[in-house]
Amino acid sequence: MEQAYKPVDNKFREMLQELVAKKPFIRIQYFSEIREFINITALPKELFEKNNAEYLRLATGEEVRLDRLVRLGDTPAPGYSDDYFKCDI
Repeated sequence: MEQAYKPVDNKFREMLQELVAKKPFIRIQYFSEIREFINITALPKELFEKNNAEYLRLATGEEVRLDRLVRLGDTPAPGYSDDYFKCDI
């Protein structure tokens, strides 16, 4: 069952718009529709809306819902901190 879209923070959306304008090759971490953790390096191509949700389209053709993003480069998405994926030792 599809989870309802949770709009992202405006500052984060602005940062995404800047990335799309610059088109850097960047590491992107996100959760897929089935909660797989995906870690890729790709070019952000555009932001768009579909079915009342916002998405980031990558140059690879993948479409990532903004509320599923975890980290872009070294910047954590809203709701995540730098410590989120550190291993416990």
